[in-house]
Amino acid sequence: MHLLDTQETKLLYSYVTMPKILVKDFNLEHTLLCGQLFRASRVEDWYYITVRDRIFRVRQSAGYLEFQGVDRKFLIYYFALDEPYPIILKQIENDPHIRKAIKKYYGMRVVRQDPWECLISFLCSSAANIPKIKLNLEMLAQFFGKRIELNGYEWYSFPNPGELNHYEKIVQAKTGFRAKYLKAANDLVTEAFLASLKKLPYQEAKKALKQIPGVGDKIADCILLFSLGFTEAFPIDTWIKKILQKLYFKNQIVSNRELQDFGPKYFGRYAGYAQQFLYMLARESVTGNHRDAE
Repeated sequence: MHLLDTQETKLLYSYVTMPKILVKDFNLEHTLLCGQLFRASRVEDWYYITVRDRIFRVRQSAGYLEFQGVDRKFLIYYFALDEPYPIILKQIENDPHIRKAIKKYYGMRVVRQDPWECLISFLCSSAANIPKIKLNLEMLAQFFGKRIELNGYEWYSFPNPGELNHYEKIVQAKTGFRAKYLKAANDLVTEAFLASLKKLPYQEAKKALKQIPGVGDKIADCILLFSLGFTEAFPIDTWIKKILQKLYFKNQIVSNRELQDFGPKYFGRYAGYAQQFLYMLARESVTGNHRDAE
């Protein structure tokens, strides 16, 4: 992101009244920093977020969100502000461990990001941490996207399905072994396919995603949870595996399959929310903000 540092721009936006919406049971920072999306940057007290071909910015004050670049309806959908948050928490608060995580990270929501961007993001996440994923995505956007601007800030749009069409450039984006999977997804996946997943039962949607080269259980569950509204999805990565084994299995080694079954059975239809709270709890004393490989 680059600032177009002109006095005229600063003066113009200093007099613009930004739209606001009242919010409760929501924490913007926890939501943006819990490893579920990667194209968000903080500039002073604003977060700038890109969604495909547009930028929006948002900041939180006591009781409301101030925003620019999208409308109220989009913001409510994107941050899942229409979800019954107290009911969700009541359903997953099954023990002192999850209650501790909820208390610490209260207000964190599971977002509904763009499914295509989410798919590419988590293909980049294999054997990578968040700074590496962000680097890959920004380089892909620079190579394949277009310049977009909001409030004097420039960024790059995210390429659409079919536009990641130059394998060598994908490699140049420092994607490494992931390049072949990104190209395969580009060639195979359509907007219609991703939209159709929302109409399927969870297991069928997951099975369909796993037909894409490079997409295993964890990546499929991330896509289902963070973009398609399947709140029962329960991604198992290194962090979640460690904390589940520690807190719920007396430090015994448990297979990923058993853990995947445990999540929805124990936490119910909003198991994905429990997963995110436990993920934040697991990494709270560790720097680096990793989203590890499958």
